[in-house]
Amino acid sequence: MAAVGQLGYLGFEVSDMARWERFAVDVLGLSPARRCADGSLALRMDDWEQRIVLHPGAADDLAYLGFEVATERGLEELGAALVGAGYAVAEGKAETEAARRVARLLHVTDPSGIPVELYVGAAIAKEPFCSSRVASGFVAGDEGLGHAVICAKDAVASERFYMELLGMRLSDRVRVPVAEDFTLEIRFLHANARHHSIAFATVPMPRRIHHFMLEVGCEDDVGRARDRALEAGVPLAMDLGKHPNDRMFSFYAKTPSGFDVEVGSGGVKVDDATWCVRTYDHISLWGHKPPAAPGA
Repeated sequence: MAAVGQLGYLGFEVSDMARWERFAVDVLGLSPARRCADGSLALRMDDWEQRIVLHPGAADDLAYLGFEVATERGLEELGAALVGAGYAVAEGKAETEAARRVARLLHVTDPSGIPVELYVGAAIAKEPFCSSRVASGFVAGDEGLGHAVICAKDAVASERFYMELLGMRLSDRVRVPVAEDFTLEIRFLHANARHHSIAFATVPMPRRIHHFMLEVGCEDDVGRARDRALEAGVPLAMDLGKHPNDRMFSFYAKTPSGFDVEVGSGGVKVDDATWCVRTYDHISLWGHKPPAAPGA
């Protein structure tokens, strides 16, 4: 059966475009790709024409997830499987395909109400990407832009949607008791060698997305991004630390929309032939603590 190959792009609806652009370019090290007539801004992080698109609006939330499929036949197979499972699938309009810089796309909505776009034929930019802030570059390409952690209303339905229908594989789980009557469970799914492209939990969240992650080429660039965030007055959600499952050395900062972005390096690669699915009872090996209050 066909399967998605990467998390290719993200769309965010944001209320403060100017602040977001400064954050994306000056702090994260992304590069403006183009500005559209509707006020949206496309951003680059590698040789793809665009990876993240900011759309003006009041939601301050995830607007859509874009997953790449290798072939048009595979796209049609996935569309048919989704229809067979009871999902409404719509063909993308020409203007939407042009805006996303893809050859063809299908629209579907996941069990939590998050718009998902399945596409083929992402456009490659004519000019190589070079970040003025991230000397080691971003780890992207065929592994996709990074990952997104989303809120799932129904864990079983979400697992079936992303695994059985879109063809992603389970990397591992984290199960952490947070109260006498509640255990937080996060499921991590991969589409390629990246440890996870999507993770989800059923804990209530104020937005569709908890955070997205961008991976840089070395630890020094994680530290430099942290310095830039602090110098720009960007609040840190969690300071430097390392996860036990994907081994990512990272920190988390608040985006201008209120959800988080993780900047990390050194993520482990998944080989499906040898990978062993595990369940962890902790989120971090060390660190990832809230930053200390001034004067503490």
